[in-house]
Amino acid sequence: MEKDLLQRYVEGNVSQEEADAVVDWLDADPEHVREFMALHKVYDITVMNQSTFPSPEVHEKKRQVRFFITELLKVAAIVLLVLGIQQIIDYRQHNSSLLTYQTLYVPAGQRAELLLPDSTHVWLNAHSRLVYPVTFNRDIRSVELEGEAYFDVKRNEQIPFLVKTPKMNVRVLGTKFNVSAYAEEAGFEVALLEGSVELETDDQTAIYQMQPGEQVRYVDGKYESNPIEELDYFKWKEGLICFRNQPISEIVEKLSLYFDVQIEVLNPDLLNEYYTGKFRTKDGVEQVLKVLQLEHHFQYEKDNEQNKITIK
Repeated sequence: MEKDLLQRYVEGNVSQEEADAVVDWLDADPEHVREFMALHKVYDITVMNQSTFPSPEVHEKKRQVRFFITELLKVAAIVLLVLGIQQIIDYRQHNSSLLTYQTLYVPAGQRAELLLPDSTHVWLNAHSRLVYPVTFNRDIRSVELEGEAYFDVKRNEQIPFLVKTPKMNVRVLGTKFNVSAYAEEAGFEVALLEGSVELETDDQTAIYQMQPGEQVRYVDGKYESNPIEELDYFKWKEGLICFRNQPISEIVEKLSLYFDVQIEVLNPDLLNEYYTGKFRTKDGVEQVLKVLQLEHHFQYEKDNEQNKITIK
């Protein structure tokens, strides 16, 4: 900006077009405001030295200029504040280490339901833990799961949704699926109802694209794919434990996980028998065992101190 124009602007001897040009120049850079203030300070000192008793015209002109500068500085301060806040937001969104995380843990025999910051709906099964940020960044929506959860992901094609587990990661855009990744279990299991998900190991050496209606287990570096044959598989989020022609060995394993209790079966033949039925989670593990007794004829003892059940 020409010094002559700035000087005339300070003195109030500019046209409307010239005044608009100066205002645009001031808005363009905070350094311009500082330069202008320095010039105006020199002008103020000069005017004051010219007369100890300035004329009413000079006094009024100075008052008008000072009023304008005060208002201009207010605007400049607001602009700088907004720019500063935006820079902080951008930095936080790009630096996940600054995100604030929350952890939801569901104890044995319970389940929980929550809504994530992006409106994704999540159900957590018993003995499960979900770690998620208070606010997702703008590159990826990432959560960490240990246990079992059902996700109804809010679709956003620009920001993928990633479920990290100790065994496998699940990457989606928008879909409904169930993940079982208990630390105590050797396998990892995903069942997809709607949409499409991609399974990937941490080193991305093994990637698998799932299709709707598919149920996949990943054990010892191998994928096992089967169609979802029974929707009762997902009834746990309604408070039901459902078994469909499953071996007692698998049922005992699930009961141990869901109710966080050690179950020891002394009769190995019992483990190879099968059972179909539904139970309410809130009724507890002993109610399940009492119903199983009616068909499979076994006895059990519970040691509360050791948190252990022995089936004979």
